[in-house]
Amino acid sequence: MAEEKMGTNYAREIAQMFRETAAGCKFGGVKDKLVGIADELEVMAPKLYFKTQKGTEDMQRIAAELEGFQQKMAACDEGSAQSFCTPVFGKLEQILTQVKTMKVRMT
Repeated sequence: MAEEKMGTNYAREIAQMFRETAAGCKFGGVKDKLVGIADELEVMAPKLYFKTQKGTEDMQRIAAELEGFQQKMAACDEGSAQSFCTPVFGKLEQILTQVKTMKVRMT
């Protein structure tokens, strides 16, 4: 039986990919942003666990969009790296904000 990935798994994979990409990144602003989002993703990953919540679907969609992210970043100059990363950072920051403010109702 195959184990289904949860939002937590996707968040950790994306955080790891961002750390690896940041290690090879030549652009200070982009590198700092990659590390910052990776740090936040690792802290918030446990809250993306719930299968019934939108977090898993969102993280799965973003992980699919980030296929080949490291190779694309390696081929970018600073301006194109900023342009390439801005929409991804925006989506992740929106999810992180939702997770930070998530209220869990106990019934």
